[in-house]
Amino acid sequence: MNKTPEGIIFDIDGTLTLHGEAIPGAVETINRLKAAGFVLRFISNTTGKSAAQLAECLGRLGFNIERGEIETSVTACVYYLGAHCASAKGYLAVPENIRSLFSFVETDAQHPDFVVLGDLDEAFDYAILNKVFNFIRDGAQLIVFHRNPWYFRAGKTWLDSGAFTLALETATQRQAVVTGKPSPVLFNSALASMGLDKSQALMVGDDVTTDIVGARAIGLPTLLVGSGKFRPDDLVRHAIADEAFLPRIADLPSLLNLKA
Repeated sequence: MNKTPEGIIFDIDGTLTLHGEAIPGAVETINRLKAAGFVLRFISNTTGKSAAQLAECLGRLGFNIERGEIETSVTACVYYLGAHCASAKGYLAVPENIRSLFSFVETDAQHPDFVVLGDLDEAFDYAILNKVFNFIRDGAQLIVFHRNPWYFRAGKTWLDSGAFTLALETATQRQAVVTGKPSPVLFNSALASMGLDKSQALMVGDDVTTDIVGARAIGLPTLLVGSGKFRPDDLVRHAIADEAFLPRIADLPSLLNLKA
């Protein structure tokens, strides 16, 4: 690493946690970084939980992370709507437990100007997808939290809402607005909340296509960690240099020359 960062942005699932458990060394790493004075942010494309709920879940795993340190694709979406869709009407296809975050949106279930599509998991069905499809065909802008095609849960892999986003884009020939990784919106939001420039920070994540590619696109230095979605061929396919690869999250303090 050429320059020690002032702040570090961490992906959560696959980088710090996996299958509902803390990855070995992750809790200790975060504690040491905080003790050393690093500004930390934690970002996630998870849409089924608020920042407060994520902080609570992480706390149960032993992490000392506050809600104000967490940025999600949902919070980024709320900001985007406030900035770009204040006078428009929308249709919200989002989980009930985050619907209150969109209470400011004037809804229209017949002719919306935009559709927000979130992670509905088992609630996804043909009727919802077909309704959204026709809204888009009639001119509504599709706004989504991320493009993740799949994710880990309960030790298994599951289809994520990004798979349906891609299907809707293909069927309608219209691009969605994305507020989560790898869109710049979430990375820039995290940097702004840290009060740092991209040259002063570092992104650490396990997913090349969202964490690494997205951060690289705005010039944010990255470290790919060898856990979660990481596969050895990622190093070659995405030209990851040796110094930009972290085999284990527990290796980060040593890389930053922190004393035990």
